[in-house]
Amino acid sequence: MTIKINPRDLVAGARNTLHLDYISGAGEAADFFTHSPLDFTAALENRRRFVYPRRESAPLLKEYNAGLGAHSRALANIDALNDPSTFCVIAGQQAGFLGGPMYTVYKIITAIRLAAHLQQNLPGQFVPLFWLASEDHDFYEINHAYFLKRDGEVGKAQFRWNHSGRPIADLPITEEVKRAYNEYFESVLPGPHLSQTQEQFAFRPEEDFCTWQARIWSHLFSRRGLVIVEPKTLRPLASDFFSFALEQSEEIRRRLDTVSQRLESAGYTPSLTSEDAGRLYTFDPTRRRIRVKEPEDHIAEAATHPQLYSTDAALRSLFADTMLPIVASVLGPGEIAYQAMLKPLYDLFDLPQPLLFPRESYTILDAREAERITQYQTSASAILTGQLDTDAVFGDLTPALEWADAFDTARQGLKETLSPLRAYVEEIDPSLGRSWEHTLNNAMRGMDKLEQRAMKAHLSQLSFSRGELRALRNTLLPRNRLQERIFPLPHFINRHGIGFIDAIFSAGDLSDFSHHVLTLEAEHVPS
Repeated sequence: MTIKINPRDLVAGARNTLHLDYISGAGEAADFFTHSPLDFTAALENRRRFVYPRRESAPLLKEYNAGLGAHSRALANIDALNDPSTFCVIAGQQAGFLGGPMYTVYKIITAIRLAAHLQQNLPGQFVPLFWLASEDHDFYEINHAYFLKRDGEVGKAQFRWNHSGRPIADLPITEEVKRAYNEYFESVLPGPHLSQTQEQFAFRPEEDFCTWQARIWSHLFSRRGLVIVEPKTLRPLASDFFSFALEQSEEIRRRLDTVSQRLESAGYTPSLTSEDAGRLYTFDPTRRRIRVKEPEDHIAEAATHPQLYSTDAALRSLFADTMLPIVASVLGPGEIAYQAMLKPLYDLFDLPQPLLFPRESYTILDAREAERITQYQTSASAILTGQLDTDAVFGDLTPALEWADAFDTARQGLKETLSPLRAYVEEIDPSLGRSWEHTLNNAMRGMDKLEQRAMKAHLSQLSFSRGELRALRNTLLPRNRLQERIFPLPHFINRHGIGFIDAIFSAGDLSDFSHHVLTLEAEHVPS
């Protein structure tokens, strides 16, 4: 069963105004992009005039993907890139521990589905790609994975690396990585598919961290034609791109400043600033990534040794679009927001901006969880939109108890019984009036405690508890964020089995940018 939620109604942390306006056609968002989200024909026509290094890139991609053990369908897709009528749909993400948050999977699935959709509706062939952003150096974004603990709370397994600041491509499978891997699978709430999950995500002795992650994605999705792209395979072809980026550094800065002002005037918050975007990275003597400070000093070096340079968030998309015939990029809300700043840079590079397609968004739960949420007289929608009030839930449950009114009657009767005594004791001694009030208050507090204990015991007999409701909320909204932004793929395979991925492929219409709540019929409920 699937229900839909308007993204504007989700909890505050899940809302990005520019993204919401872009997918709904509201406000001035469309002015910052070349194409609307469904303008596929125009996006394809824009790409046809551009010349790509197909003959040079295809062999590099094929060698890399073959090394991952890619399915023959993915390798055939790489061969097809030599044909000028073949174009790509791309998604990308950092190489996160255990795959990173689940939205990475939703990006991949959306890219594969969109490529198939374009294949059916436009001339030519369309290949799904996944860009593994291994050149990134933000170690603390990729060094952890969250899990649901046995007590229903959210836990975190993480590892350290003494060389943070270097690109993630340099990260080996260290003892720290192995420890975090074991901690995750020892601590997670065990589901019926735990052993299968651990085997699915096991690393191999010869692998480094990024190869480990790339192989997992290739194993899961290359049979559907997905091609993995690691930037280092294409950097040797990027001398002209890097040289031009260095030559135009001041113009890049100026254009970012201009579009930033336009966004603010339109009521949007710029996601990038010219102070920390639009410049290349290189390496210091310890292999840490550092921004190029004097661009003109690096132009000759970039022309002869492009492998020594890499892109930042502003230039990464332009690099990919220069190297590969990308007709559409699958992006999350935050990425769409910073892409709103890049159209002037595409113009500068004389490069057609691809269509920016919003990734699908899901919350997954099983049938038992859905039933229990209903029994608490609430819903997944109420939880995801921030409307769940735990006190109100238990307050609503209480009147249904047969004895609830009896306590109110007892309180009234107690007060009526003690009331005549007040005048009697005050006649004996006026100061005893306070003692009478103290006696009544103590009796009322005792009645309140008795009611609370009775209610708790009765709710427990009906299997209701605040702890369970909190655990259900943590399943849907862990750390007060959407499930897809916290839990990684192992969380879901552990609970639902590897086959649940097939259910995602058929859930929701591609052109419907709602958030989907998908209830799965579980073979077995985790204990």
